[in-house]
Amino acid sequence: MGLLRDEDKAYLKKEFEKSLKNDVRLILFSSEDEHCIYCKETRQLLEEVSGLSDKILLEVHDIKSEDAKTMGVEHTPTIVITDSESRLGSRIKFIGIPSGYEFTTLIKDIMFVSSGELEVSPETKEALKGVNSKLLIEVYVTPSCPYCPKAVLVAHQFAMISEKIEGVMIESLEFPSLADRWSVMGVPHTVIRNLDKGNVVQFVGAYPETHVINFVKDADEGKNVDMR
Repeated sequence: MGLLRDEDKAYLKKEFEKSLKNDVRLILFSSEDEHCIYCKETRQLLEEVSGLSDKILLEVHDIKSEDAKTMGVEHTPTIVITDSESRLGSRIKFIGIPSGYEFTTLIKDIMFVSSGELEVSPETKEALKGVNSKLLIEVYVTPSCPYCPKAVLVAHQFAMISEKIEGVMIESLEFPSLADRWSVMGVPHTVIRNLDKGNVVQFVGAYPETHVINFVKDADEGKNVDMR
């Protein structure tokens, strides 16, 4: 039995026909290990989605492969979304299955990457050009959180714009050890790590991009901010 309903497939197929312009690569890193509870379901989900358009190209790699090392992937399942030329590299990631409300995030990301048409303002795009440090934006979510997709989409779009930024969705129920590292209690919980300077900015809630860009600037400047 498929994970997507027939009516949902029909709707998405029409939306993809209208929105997709260039090829999009969905790169799944998976494992046959029994500890990867959602690897099978994640692969099935991506197979169903990629089957709705010839512009969505699905690749599946083992977590122990060289590709995983190259893309900095350590957990299964992990999805990397990139363009056909890999200009985006591995900057846009999902760690965990994009189920529940996060399925919408997956679909919108595909459309963003394919069309190049984002939802952030020109002012935000200009501000992101000034980022100098290497930043990792991790957004901890749960499938039942209706506000989480907004936070993830902001992080992912920032990563699409700036080569200095990596945006990662982390399903906190699926990866409690990662969530516990930052004492995640409520979601969406965003952690911005400056990989060059070592400082951390974190906050809880789905802030608009105009607020998030200020948090990014704080992280870039080496500030430690805790708004939990």
